[in-house]
Amino acid sequence: MTLKTTLTAFALMTFLSAPAHAQISEIRAGLTEFDETTTGINWGAGMGRENSIGINAELIFDPLLGKDKSLRLHPYIGGMVNLNGDTSYAAAGVMLRKDFTQKFYGDIGIGLAVHDGRIQLSDLPRSERRDAFLNGISFGSRFLFRPQITLGYRIDDNWAGEVFMDHLSNGNVLDSTGINEGVDNLGIRVARRF
Repeated sequence: MTLKTTLTAFALMTFLSAPAHAQISEIRAGLTEFDETTTGINWGAGMGRENSIGINAELIFDPLLGKDKSLRLHPYIGGMVNLNGDTSYAAAGVMLRKDFTQKFYGDIGIGLAVHDGRIQLSDLPRSERRDAFLNGISFGSRFLFRPQITLGYRIDDNWAGEVFMDHLSNGNVLDSTGINEGVDNLGIRVARRF
């Protein structure tokens, strides 16, 4: 899948996931260590084979539930463009935000992502498979689940800094190949609230 196809899928997901009356309540952007090796915790099978840096961004919409409480459910859209030319993705889903104090908060979310990475090695010529296995990830499906967790700190009413981790995987549900190599990503970002 090319970057053009990924951007088209992102635009389609944006159109389908955002109701006409939805307001953007937050924009967040930063850097991602794709297929991270920093923490040593790797639930995916990538294990650093596509370890690279990407730029991530998300639009967070007004909450669907819990508008006046410390626990809110927000729809989101976003994605990550890989600066190394490895796998990039676009995603949409919902996240639950919990305020711990006036300054600290956490998000836990689930979504679906579409990516431009490899689905399976058998798509490649036999001569390229060994190198691809050693240096790439076979996701088993074009569409993947994307759970994520975020810890944020509010600098003031409009700005916050965040650390997050997400995981991309088909969960042995979205594939027909029997392949479920996933990937873990670690990132930092800045959030601007409106």
